Amino acid sequence: MKFKTLLILLIFIMPSLSAFGQFQNNSISWEQAKWIGYTKDDRLEKWSTRDFIRNQPPMDINTWKPTEKDLKAVRRKAHPSVLLRKSFSVTKEIESAQIAICGLGLYELYLNGNKVGDRVLDPAQTSYDERAFFVRHNVTSFLKKNNGLGIMLGNGFYGQNIAFWPGLAYGKPRAIAVLDITYTDGTKKQIVTDQSWKAHASPILFDNVYHGETYDARKEIKDWSNYGCNDASWYEAELMKAPTTNLIEHELEPMRKVRKVNPVAVLPAEKGWIIDLGQNMTGWLEINIEEQEGTEVKMHFAEHLMPDKKNIDPASTGIHVVGNTQTDIYICKGNGAETWEPRFTYHGFRYAQIEGLTKKPSLDQFTGWLVRTDVERIGSFRCSNEQINTFYDVSMLTIEDNLQGLLSDCPHRERCAWMGDAYVVAEAASYNFDLQGLWQKTTNDIKTVIGKSKAHFKDPFPYDERAPANISVGKRLCLQARPDWGAATVMIPWFSYVYFGDKKIVEDSWIMMQGWMGYLDEKVQEDGIINGGFGDWCPPGGNPNMDTPPALSSTALYYQNLVAMRKMAIILDKETLAKTYEQKATFVKNAFNAKFFNKETNSYGSQTGNSFALYSGLVSEQKAQLVADNLAQLIMKKNKGYYTTGIFGHRPLYTVLNDFGHSDVTKHLWDRTDFPSLGFVTETHGLTTWPEHIANWDKTKRYHRNSFNHPMNSGFAASFHESLGGIRPDENHPGFKKFYLKPTFLEGLQWCEVDYESPQGEIKSYWKRNTKVITWSVTVPKNSTALVQLPMYISKQIKVNNKRVKSNTFELDSGEYIISIK
Repeated sequence: MKFKTLLILLIFIMPSLSAFGQFQNNSISWEQAKWIGYTKDDRLEKWSTRDFIRNQPPMDINTWKPTEKDLKAVRRKAHPSVLLRKSFSVTKEIESAQIAICGLGLYELYLNGNKVGDRVLDPAQTSYDERAFFVRHNVTSFLKKNNGLGIMLGNGFYGQNIAFWPGLAYGKPRAIAVLDITYTDGTKKQIVTDQSWKAHASPILFDNVYHGETYDARKEIKDWSNYGCNDASWYEAELMKAPTTNLIEHELEPMRKVRKVNPVAVLPAEKGWIIDLGQNMTGWLEINIEEQEGTEVKMHFAEHLMPDKKNIDPASTGIHVVGNTQTDIYICKGNGAETWEPRFTYHGFRYAQIEGLTKKPSLDQFTGWLVRTDVERIGSFRCSNEQINTFYDVSMLTIEDNLQGLLSDCPHRERCAWMGDAYVVAEAASYNFDLQGLWQKTTNDIKTVIGKSKAHFKDPFPYDERAPANISVGKRLCLQARPDWGAATVMIPWFSYVYFGDKKIVEDSWIMMQGWMGYLDEKVQEDGIINGGFGDWCPPGGNPNMDTPPALSSTALYYQNLVAMRKMAIILDKETLAKTYEQKATFVKNAFNAKFFNKETNSYGSQTGNSFALYSGLVSEQKAQLVADNLAQLIMKKNKGYYTTGIFGHRPLYTVLNDFGHSDVTKHLWDRTDFPSLGFVTETHGLTTWPEHIANWDKTKRYHRNSFNHPMNSGFAASFHESLGGIRPDENHPGFKKFYLKPTFLEGLQWCEVDYESPQGEIKSYWKRNTKVITWSVTVPKNSTALVQLPMYISKQIKVNNKRVKSNTFELDSGEYIISIK
């Protein structure tokens, strides 16, 4: 067997073996359980289908005058939502009871009329032919003598057959479940899904994660999940094919409704009313209405309004690729006040246009729910400049909006786990959210798409069975990973190790990472350069303005991969391999500088070239300051005080400027509110999340059709912790067992406060300035050591707890300190 083939087999076999062990260790017996569902479909076409508009508008939607042909649509039908139920009795005193369930694409579990747990959009998306998640629910306290068990199923991504193209679906909804009951006398009882269950169509007439949900309250079945439900007219559940043999326990925090978002205005619309939530968000709208039976209340969702403010503008939410507007429809049962929210869809939106209400609604009739993977918030930042605070808040909300069981590129149009996006934002996100579980899932997702996609016809790389896809989960893979996007194969495990001390992810990913590096090693040119790649994506004005060759960023990322692989090889006691990666890294570093470095100008040719080379460690120690000086000159002179970086260059831009004494340039860039600048987005246009790219928008016209909620543009937000607060990990002591404190006391700021809950405990960095002294309060957690670096000052200017220091670099053990700097 060829080595490549063996490598791929090992990558795919290992998760299955792990899952088998997990089943055995946790005493779940699935042998008697069957996958069940219900495929009979008597829904009216009016409700079971949605229009799919086939022709796409051009980028500049303000110049587009659609013809009748452009607007011609086809009707696509969603798979039906299903109710499954079973009644059972218990005859003895119960010691414990737990349910293990996998419902695909999404499920809600009910016991005795009540929903079990507070999870939503469960389980998280996977490549369902490779693996699927089951979830445990402890139901010991909810069982009675006579019980009713119910499962409601929706399509999720498993049955998503409308947006993009129908071939993305894996199949119709189905479920498998095991209820294990242990009695106090030691005997046991098991209830499993099989053909003894009954099935019925649910009140959900349509559900699609991209398009929305239609719910007919008149079709609700009272007490459907109670013991006493008369299910004589229900159908026998159908046995369904198992989607995968690899069932594993849900490996990250569940999705939940994490907080309410109260609307700020009700605006009159051309049709109905527009609800303004005041922020761009991911989730849904809960409604409380009172209308006559059969009233159809339609809710359309978008990020923007048309210039006349009388209609929503859905262009940026992906109508040109997913086929239509995000829309929920609720059909009233008409017996007084009715409260409803969707179950099996979510939206990216700020505005909801409501049609069908008979009178003007009030604000208290609507509640927005921000829905995301319920990871813990572990970082915070505040300073004396409100515009900078806004940059941080916008960055965090953009990340939050895209934590959807994966890190998505946007929450409306694509909802895909693009690998390059994850790489760019990984550090900023890890400073602020506990993403250890999410990075583990991301890495396991990548394993499921290795060798599954073809190379792009424009790329110089042929198909390779060791290469993942550009998108790390699902069927919409968008071809074989380019060398820059695929760098996440190595860097996500590496970042998880550095920030969370997670050695296991390194061990579990080693074969996969070696395969990716072997693939790249064979494709690198004789001169050490890797051509191909998407490049420095989405600079201001869009990709036509990209001023950095993709070969530069791809080669820099290859170098980052080599350096990380060397360090991870040492972690795993693979000294010989570590030396090999070190030698390759040295060769690539020399090649990179020979190709891209201009000795006369001390420049790599662009803002991104300079900032990314410095961030990647590709610049010699002797030249680093000169390259940073040239970066400042490029910004302030050549580019007239504006930044030109795309996602790779913008990630380290401000930290690099600050580290090399050019914080005045950072301040200048952060003060601007004209195009292109961060302030142009937040202050001039009042946007609450970062767009896919900044364009010179005109408020009197429609916005660009690109997404306005893209976390890849939050990558620079790492600078708030690592530069203004100065908290940086030490790669040689992962999980902040040792870390650096190297703050930038940005001119114009009176104070800055940064917190970070590291694996060792809370790290605090809080500084304020008066006329002559900067007072800096620092907390170093137990079992940690901080190395303070103040290169812009000399030892005579520095005191720690009112005692002079011998150097501007010194260590602090765990404790609280007051550092004063003249």
